[in-house]
Amino acid sequence: MKNRIVRFDNHGGPEVLNLINEAIKEPKDDEVRIKVKALGLNQAEVMLREGRYVASPNFPARIGIEASGIVDSIGNNVSSLKIGDSVCAIPFLSWNKNDYWTADSINNYGVYGDSAIVPAWTIAKKIESQSYEEAAAAWCQYLTAWGGLVYNSDIEKRNCCIFTGASSSAAIGGMQIVKAFGLKAYAISRTLAKKEKLLNVGYDEVLSLTDPKLEENIMDLTNGIGFDLAYDCVGGEYFINLVNAAKARGLIVNYGNLNNNASNIKTLPLLAKRIHIRFHSVFDTMRFQNQREEGIEWINKKMEEGTLKPIISKVFNLEDIVEAHKYLAEGNQLGKTIVVT
Repeated sequence: MKNRIVRFDNHGGPEVLNLINEAIKEPKDDEVRIKVKALGLNQAEVMLREGRYVASPNFPARIGIEASGIVDSIGNNVSSLKIGDSVCAIPFLSWNKNDYWTADSINNYGVYGDSAIVPAWTIAKKIESQSYEEAAAAWCQYLTAWGGLVYNSDIEKRNCCIFTGASSSAAIGGMQIVKAFGLKAYAISRTLAKKEKLLNVGYDEVLSLTDPKLEENIMDLTNGIGFDLAYDCVGGEYFINLVNAAKARGLIVNYGNLNNNASNIKTLPLLAKRIHIRFHSVFDTMRFQNQREEGIEWINKKMEEGTLKPIISKVFNLEDIVEAHKYLAEGNQLGKTIVVT
C-alpha cells in the first residue's frame, strides 16, 4: 500500500523536506490513525524545519501538527471514535511536570503524509458542512485565538482589538472571533498593499506596521483613548508601539514572534497604565482538558452557524510540499495555506 510521508534529515530551507514511501504503521494504545485528506501549514512548522523551534527533533523527523481526514485504525482504550469518522487533528505539544515544553510530541508524531497517527485526545469531529480543506484550516487559528482572546479575558467588556500580522490565518481567525462579540477589528499589516483585501475579509480599518505614525494612527482610531485588546504575532522591536498605544488596563496577547529584534520597553509606562501582557499558545489550551473541551464546543457551534469560516489562501498537492513551504515563506498569503493528499 502506497504511504507517502514527509521527513527531513537536517534543519534548513524548504528543500530539506523529502517525500518518501514508508510502510503504514498501526496506532498504539490511546492513539488513532487517520487517512489524511488535507493538512494546514503553520509558522511553527517553519520554525521547526529551520531549527528555531522550542524543541528540536531527532532526525530523520516527521513534521506537521494540523490535519483533517478519516479514521482508519484505532488503538486500545479509545472509545470516543470509530473507523470511518471524519475528524480533525488539533495541534498540540508535549510538556513535563514543570510545564516546560518537551520534544516528545515532535519525535513521535507528524501529520505531513498520506497517513498520520495522533493521540485520541487531540481529535475533534469534523462538522459536516465543512470541506476537508476548511477543516484542516480551522483549529490552529480558532483555538489559539479563543484561548488567548476569549478564555478568561473579559472580551465582552472590550470595544476593539488590534491585530498584527493581519493577513495570516491566525489573525483572520481572531478577527472573526472578536467580531462575533461585537468588537471593532483593526488590522496592522507590514504595508498597505493588502488594504482592500483585508477590508473585504472583515477588518474595520487597516494600518501599516512600518508607518512612523503607527501609534498616532491607533490613537486616532480609538478617539485618543488607545486600544483595549491586541492580538500580536510580530513582537520584537514593534512591541513598544503596542505598549504605547494601549489604553489603561489594556490587554496585549502575544502568540508569536515574527520579529526577533529587541524592543526598547521601559517598565514605568506598563505600571502607569497597568497594562496586562499575556503570552499564549494553543498548546496551553490543548493541555487543559476543561479549557480544551470548552473551546472545541464553542468553535464548532460558531462554525456550524457560519460565524466562523476559514479563509484559504492557496491549496497545494502533497508532492509539492517544498513549493508550499516556499509560498508560506513569501508572506504574501491571505489566510491559510493548505496541502491535500
